[in-house]
Amino acid sequence: MDNNTLAIYIHELRNQIMHTEASFNLFNQAMTNRAGPGVLFAGQMILMPGSQIASLLWPARARARARGEALRKVLGLEEKHPLNDRRLSEIWEHSDEKIEEWITATKGKRVVIDFVGNPFQEGSGVTEDVIYRAYNPESKTYYFRGVGYNLEAVAKAIGDVANRVNAIYRQMFPERAKAEDEARARMMEAMQAQAAAAQAEAGEAAAPAADTREEKADA
Repeated sequence: MDNNTLAIYIHELRNQIMHTEASFNLFNQAMTNRAGPGVLFAGQMILMPGSQIASLLWPARARARARGEALRKVLGLEEKHPLNDRRLSEIWEHSDEKIEEWITATKGKRVVIDFVGNPFQEGSGVTEDVIYRAYNPESKTYYFRGVGYNLEAVAKAIGDVANRVNAIYRQMFPERAKAEDEARARMMEAMQAQAAAAQAEAGEAAAPAADTREEKADA
């Protein structure tokens, strides 16, 4: 693989990693705010770039395997890796047909659609195969079309790939990486200054007002 081709793949992997990070931020905010629809939306958004990363590095088709091997060699990734999950890399392929197959397979059963919580409560009779979309906070598992994905494990696996991709990115584009670091540092300083100003303003507002009344002199 020539350097120009490698550079494009590294850029794309890095972008997908950033998309995953943004999705995890949305997911965590939704969990904090107990916003069920946001949890389900952000969880699915995590799987989208995660699938792209997995398929780029561990492609299923024979014609693309040389590309996957070349990228894994550059990144020092083994064939056996938590992100090498065919269920994840192929999750969006022929998605319409998979939905149809899921509906056919669950016909006549009590299905779970768009649920946040533990769907396997005692007496519920729920099994993984009848869950269309749900998130179980207890097991940190996001379900989609009867398949469960542990988001904590996905985050750890993508984090490992991210460290490797960013290291190669810095080697290939040192000046650009330096400029990005400086821009990020300036942004953090501005955010910290803004937070400090807001805290100081809140402190002043909470302080008791000084008594400015004038005492009358005794006659």
